[in-house]
Amino acid sequence: MTIVTILPAVETPSLIMREIEASDWKAFSHFMTQASYQRHIAMRLRNEDDVKNFVTRQVARQGDERRHIFHLAAEDKKRALAVGDGFIILGRGGLAEIGWGVTPDLWGRGYGSEIGRSLVGLAFERVGAARVWAKVMASNAASLRLARRIGLKHERSHPDYPAGQGRFEVVEFFAVTAEDYFNAGY
Repeated sequence: MTIVTILPAVETPSLIMREIEASDWKAFSHFMTQASYQRHIAMRLRNEDDVKNFVTRQVARQGDERRHIFHLAAEDKKRALAVGDGFIILGRGGLAEIGWGVTPDLWGRGYGSEIGRSLVGLAFERVGAARVWAKVMASNAASLRLARRIGLKHERSHPDYPAGQGRFEVVEFFAVTAEDYFNAGY
């Protein structure tokens, strides 16, 4: 298996999905600290310093051959500004968890689908995943629809999943195998 240390940038109709850069912390701070963004995620960053430290840690990991977490910026092509993010966490046995987020200012415009499709493709085609999965809080109707739209199939529900900082949520799990991904029509 080829060890991937840096993922290539992927262009979608509206976005460039690329590795996080140190300068992304300001754009990330704009949306990652908003209550509406944080409502459906486990890792909550409280302020600009938290976001800047997060981005610094992610950039420092790039190029490490032991790396198993890939955090990407979703850069709007027209604005040359990060308007969302995504991650791939490669686990044992070729399992890869993905997750996505979009600035609330742009919800409902298809950016999430572009991010999700990119993450699935990168996980299978560049990271070498055998299976890609995602967990979505049941209260996040838009991401539940998005998971299906990008080719993930609902597998199970967890009624009391630990969602960080002492919270428990109903979470839905979705997945797709490499075989199903590569056999899907265009």
